[in-house]
Amino acid sequence: MEIVAAVSHELRAPLTSVKGFSRLLIDRWDRLSEADKLDLVGQINHDADRITRLVTELLDISRIEVGRLDLRVEGIDLAALVRDVVARVELSHPSLVCVVALDEVPRLAADRDRVEQILTDLIENGAKYATVDRLRVNAYGDGSSAFVAVSDEGPGIPEDELEALFTKFYRREVSQPSGTGLGLWISRNLAEAHGGALVASRNEQGGTTFTLRLPLP
Repeated sequence: MEIVAAVSHELRAPLTSVKGFSRLLIDRWDRLSEADKLDLVGQINHDADRITRLVTELLDISRIEVGRLDLRVEGIDLAALVRDVVARVELSHPSLVCVVALDEVPRLAADRDRVEQILTDLIENGAKYATVDRLRVNAYGDGSSAFVAVSDEGPGIPEDELEALFTKFYRREVSQPSGTGLGLWISRNLAEAHGGALVASRNEQGGTTFTLRLPLP
């Protein structure tokens, strides 16, 4: 029940937004400029994506807890996937600057949707919680695994809290807390279902790095 309550609470805001903006478009279509229409449609699209992610989270939780998480493994161009996710997140966060480094990124054999879900969660979290609108996204391989590291330039997270980030419902006390507190728990489980891992570490210069490791075929 706690999970349903958390997801239901988070669904209210985007659903209210979609309803309000669509009603505004219907009532004032002839009086709105083309720029205003595009802005409203963009907001609706953004909130619809948020609703989709929340519903996906809810379904994933039930599958993970009963051990029935199925993976659709296929060949993945990891470099292209990283670029796609970064571009989409930057559209939702206009002030965000992502510095992307793709160093001989290997191809993967993995569930594309699940890997995309993990990357979106990591980059969205960086955009949401970092105090500086700048992220570094670095993808590379070492011969046996592929890695994607997402680093922010925020205040950093105390060493003793890093592992707690991956527990259910954990949310740090920040100025604008949001979300269900389930995203990183789900992402780690998705990584481990692939035989990989997801860890967090402090940066010497400040900020936090989340590193996804996935085995190569």
